[in-house]
Amino acid sequence: MSVSFSGLASGVNTTKYLEAIMAQEKLPLNRLEEKKEITKVYQNVFKSLNTKLLALKDAATALSDLGSFQMSKASTSDATKLTASAQSTAIAGEYSVVINSLAQKHVVASKSFDDSASYDSSGLPSQLSVNGETIDLSQLDLSGKTMGEALSVIAGKINSLEDAGVQAAVIQTSNGQKSLVLTSKDYGEANEIIFDTSASWGFTEKQEAKDAHLKVNGLDIYSSTNTVKDAIPGVTLTLSNTGASTVKVEQDVDGITSKVEAFVKAYNDIINTIKENTPKSTENEDGSLSLTLQGDPMLRSLRIQLGDMMNNIVGDSKGFKLLSDIGLEVDKGITSASLMTGNITFDKAKFKEKMLENPELVEKMFKSATAVKDDGTTEGIDGIATIFKNSMKEWTDSVDGIVTSKIKGYDSEISFLNEQIQSMSDRLDLKEASLKRKFVNMEVVMTQLNSQKDWITNQLSVLTKSLSSK
Repeated sequence: MSVSFSGLASGVNTTKYLEAIMAQEKLPLNRLEEKKEITKVYQNVFKSLNTKLLALKDAATALSDLGSFQMSKASTSDATKLTASAQSTAIAGEYSVVINSLAQKHVVASKSFDDSASYDSSGLPSQLSVNGETIDLSQLDLSGKTMGEALSVIAGKINSLEDAGVQAAVIQTSNGQKSLVLTSKDYGEANEIIFDTSASWGFTEKQEAKDAHLKVNGLDIYSSTNTVKDAIPGVTLTLSNTGASTVKVEQDVDGITSKVEAFVKAYNDIINTIKENTPKSTENEDGSLSLTLQGDPMLRSLRIQLGDMMNNIVGDSKGFKLLSDIGLEVDKGITSASLMTGNITFDKAKFKEKMLENPELVEKMFKSATAVKDDGTTEGIDGIATIFKNSMKEWTDSVDGIVTSKIKGYDSEISFLNEQIQSMSDRLDLKEASLKRKFVNMEVVMTQLNSQKDWITNQLSVLTKSLSSK
């Protein structure tokens, strides 16, 4: 246990003095700690920025890759008859669909048995055959059970047979009467149940196994399920009722518009992040300046590059030349430089209109293509999405990306500051311990001096009294 001497002999509050001295000594350490925290704040800005740049790269990739504009959608004139979904390979057009019959599962049921009757007196054979699987009833411990109980055990055994392809259930057919019902697991004629035909069980067909039958533009189509693929190329039909309906397959303009909207949002998120972190520095209440990355060369370079890419002419003389021609415009309608934000405004209605008018030319604005120049010659050009995808790779590459390197640089700086902080903390701890020892030694010396003073004072007093008595 440490002992603290706080001016017992000297009358000086040494603890207070020590705290004041160390507070002054720790000022450089505090500045290092503050610098480290500021560095972390700046690093987090670039980490957030990197995440948003990756989102922009993903959005650009979704608009530039092969098939990115080959989005199709399918609709039906009567959703009570069927629904449809389309893949990118679907061929646009209208298709007449007539559903003559739906696919059905096969259902057979035994005769009804008295629920409370004894199984032992039922006269049922000792074996039951279902789809080639033979069940030995003598191995099921049915003796002494009622028919209702026995049927439940038998149903459970059937359901445990993985390869039988049927589901068994015990159904109450009337008051006190139960039947064993077998249903094929899958639809279609190929899944017809081969069941025991003995009179003792009395199995009869309740629903025939049936394939779906439909006509697509007059062509007969048969399917073992009610989910029919590629009767219309690239389209999946889900049948729900018999009757006629029209299936329309067209380019999914809404889906493509959503991709462009995601691209615009990702772009604007980056612009806003740069703006939020580069304000003019202001003075806080305590006199310190607010944190800002204004003047950071990387952010400035990124902002300029983004703007340049958006304002590039990426079309050709035979089609659209500017992104504003298809509804994307930076600082739309703003003429004052002080009011410009750099954000993209996306006119979805205009974009959809141009997509419906000429989807190939709109696609060319986003993807790599061959462009026709004013003089009639051709050249390969990169669309805006391709340009952004390639550029964002340079910024976000996990090994040597521009922002990645910046973040790694902050990591190195933080590590260096931690080393400095630890080294300085160790030195300050040693200095504080040394000062404590000096103050303790001072108190010890002061105590000794006080003792000597008291002894001398006492001797002088004795001497004075002795002289006075003579």
